[in-house]
Amino acid sequence: MARSSRDARRQIDIEQALDRAERIGRLYLSLSLVGVIALILVPTIYLDESNRLFVLKLVSAGLLAFLPGWLYLQFIRNKGRSLYDEYVLNLFRLRIDKLANLPAPPKHTTYYIPWNKAHEKLQTKNKDNLYRTKFEAIYGRSSVSTLGLIIEKGKPPKRTEAFSPVVYATLIMCLGWVLVLQPELLGALRLGDVVPSGRPLLPVEPLQFGFLGAYTFIIQDLVRRYYRDDLRTSGYIAAISRIVFSAVLIMTVNLMWSGQANQQENILAFFIGFFPQIGLQVLKTALTKPLGRLVPSLSTKYPLSSLEGLNFWYEARLNEEGIEDQQNLVSASLVDLMLRTRAPVMRLVDWLDQAFLHLHLPVDPKNLEGMTTELRRLGIRTATELESTFEELGEDPVFQGALSAALGVQDNEGPIVARSIVVALNGEVNYWHVREFRRHSWLKASRGRMPLPALTVNGAHPELSEREIDLNTESNGEAIVAEGAATE
Repeated sequence: MARSSRDARRQIDIEQALDRAERIGRLYLSLSLVGVIALILVPTIYLDESNRLFVLKLVSAGLLAFLPGWLYLQFIRNKGRSLYDEYVLNLFRLRIDKLANLPAPPKHTTYYIPWNKAHEKLQTKNKDNLYRTKFEAIYGRSSVSTLGLIIEKGKPPKRTEAFSPVVYATLIMCLGWVLVLQPELLGALRLGDVVPSGRPLLPVEPLQFGFLGAYTFIIQDLVRRYYRDDLRTSGYIAAISRIVFSAVLIMTVNLMWSGQANQQENILAFFIGFFPQIGLQVLKTALTKPLGRLVPSLSTKYPLSSLEGLNFWYEARLNEEGIEDQQNLVSASLVDLMLRTRAPVMRLVDWLDQAFLHLHLPVDPKNLEGMTTELRRLGIRTATELESTFEELGEDPVFQGALSAALGVQDNEGPIVARSIVVALNGEVNYWHVREFRRHSWLKASRGRMPLPALTVNGAHPELSEREIDLNTESNGEAIVAEGAATE
């Protein structure tokens, strides 16, 4: 009892310290706003027109370069601890590991009592946890909602991500905006007797438009990450990479341009900054005839863009995590995907479900769209829908004929092909987690679907025993509806 009281007081002290830091941060932000307004208004009173234009350009370059970094400062100050609770609940819903190996869930959920019983059997006082450590490495210890139970006395919360990428990205963007706006007074600067040669000759105007395209993409991407609670310093590393990569591509593509840059070339440079793949495609097209097959293909057999609900923003986000096609997606770590991409877990599960179906269909990837369209006519869009529909209607001769036609095989081969796909899917570890997530009663009730067939012990996760499967099924069955209501 005394120990729980100490933990409660410690939690209150930590929250009070965070509140004081937040109030101080708001004060500094207010003073900064007043200073920026004064910096803009005062020169307009005392300076002539040419100098006003110079100050306007200079301040605009500073503010536009500071905007992405300011988004990160706002994010780390205002981000709530609900991120951690959502992350832990999804670990339990996907049954990523044994109950005792997962971090402590919120006490107001139905997962807490089974977890507490399983965790007590470990008989250890060690407070380390792999899944919580992964979260702390990205969002910092101060974002852990159960901080009062694990923090050591005298050690304040700390943030583990380095701030240097944000600073470096701000400097790069400041240089870019100076290149675009070009304050006039900078042209009067002289370096003594040194006369610049002007070499190498750079395509200044295309570089300006290329930077504008890259900045447009970056600011939209960062704002989307801000609202998705996914704004991390790795996004600023990606921003630096995009600006540098786009500049190199524009300078290379400029070698194919004759004479002075025209409007079409500037527009192309803008789109290269927004979509660097366009620049690579232009170079590949130009080199196809002289080099032929020596130029590698830039496309994949199963692109992410063929998944429904996955637009180019999410595709760019997944590319940052090294996921470039559907095969990379289905073999990635689900924990890292949830934690690093901050994609809603239901959307992430749906992408995986679609990808598993696409990768196991007996069709050439070039004809994949036609087969998925035919399967959709049967109400089959994902792998779990193929499994459940075949389990329910597999004996219907009309369905068998329609399924064979959709799969592009003989009338009597459709059930055999579908069953072989289902058997192959049982060997996919991530598909097991997808199936477990689809099994939740609150999901099935909302979709009006029949329950999926129960898994046997041999078909379950190798690290879970039969007793734990029964325990999870009983504790997370009908009571999970109450958990959803309590969470809301």
